[in-house]
Amino acid sequence: MLTLQEMAAHHPYADFRRRALGLLALQRGHKVAHICELLQVSDQPVYNWAKSYRTQGLAGILDGHKGGAPRKLSEEMVDAAVQIAREQALSLGQIAQQLHQRYPDAPSFSLARLSVWLKKRGLSYKRGRRSLKKSAMPASSSA
Repeated sequence: MLTLQEMAAHHPYADFRRRALGLLALQRGHKVAHICELLQVSDQPVYNWAKSYRTQGLAGILDGHKGGAPRKLSEEMVDAAVQIAREQALSLGQIAQQLHQRYPDAPSFSLARLSVWLKKRGLSYKRGRRSLKKSAMPASSSA
């Protein structure tokens, strides 16, 4: 029980802290409906946590971090983006546009996410700046 208390207070992932809190509440005799209301989960995860903890102990609830949204860019799409980027000097927006043409059914994704995946593959992009060329600026007269 002490391990669950420590896990509920200090684990780096919120979903593991939630699991520990749910199990502690069950051990203290709280009803599943009350636990679900407090932790804002349906009843099935609470039952799953309890069964896993009963059968496998602490390892049963530490079966992997499952948080976060699913990936929008598949490995195939990232590979295609890398190929596009290496073939031509394009902006992120242009690469994204070509990806959408190749994969019309793909979910929409942000340019920031595309940039992260390209950076992981060794490519990086800087935001283009629009500025006046030095030759177009009027020369200052020195007195």
